[in-house]
Parts: sequence; C-alpha cells; structure tokens
Amino acid sequence: MAAPLRLSAIAGSPHLRMMASGARAFSAAYIKGTVNDPTTYPPPSAAHGSYHWAFERGLSVALLPLIAAGAVKHGASGVLDGVLALSLVVHSHIGFDCIIADYLHKRKFPVIGPATSWTLRAATVASLVGLYEFNTNDIGLTELIARVWTA
Repeated sequence: MAAPLRLSAIAGSPHLRMMASGARAFSAAYIKGTVNDPTTYPPPSAAHGSYHWAFERGLSVALLPLIAAGAVKHGASGVLDGVLALSLVVHSHIGFDCIIADYLHKRKFPVIGPATSWTLRAATVASLVGLYEFNTNDIGLTELIARVWTA
C-alpha cells in the first residue's frame, strides 16, 4: 500500500516529478507574467545605503557643537552663521524627505507624493535664500541664538 501512495504523491506534485526524473531545478516559471516570475530588484545606489545613513547621523551630531558655539560666541560670525544655516536646512530637508518617502510614496500616491516632494524642495530653497539674506543683511544666526539665550 505504501508504494501506490508514494507514486500518487509523485504524480501529483510537479516538483517531485522533476526530482524523480533527474532534473535539478526549474528552468523557468510555470506561467510567464504572473506571480511566479522572479522579483526584480532595483539597482544598488550609494544614496540609499549605509553612506546615506552615516551622513545623516554625522550631520545630526555636528549640529550639537554648532548650536553650542552659536550660544557661547557673542557677536556675528559669517562662517559659523553660514555653516549653521546650511546644516540646519539640510538636516530638516533630510528628515522631512524621509517622512514623505515613508508615508506618501509615489507608488501609492502618484500625484500627491511627487507634489509633496517638489514642495519640500521649493521650501528648502526658499529657506536657504531666507537664511542667506538674514545672515548677510541682518544680525545672523549666531547673534540670534545669543540674544535668545540671554533673553
């Protein structure tokens, strides 16, 4: 009774039939164009890997001494103002871009996802222009931090 059961199991399973006939593996999907096709992977990119993550963490850590230097140093400093403004804007842009990528992905939201990304880019450029004007024509970020700290 065991032999007919084993033969019926081989006859019912395409994998077992291939193994019984000596074939090692399937050469193609059963039906092309279905879920049986292998998954395609996007090409690797350094912008989406550990380098990107390390840059984000390094920028976050670098903001701590920059803000502390702005609080300690009284008076305007063009270099510190520029570096602090650029670091804050890039840090904010990366953070908001991660939120948009996680919650408004363009595959699920084909219109609002890219529109939100372009809105973020426009706001980033506007922030950079505004901070440049503030640093060159007004008191600057370091003086602002010092005044807020002593207020």
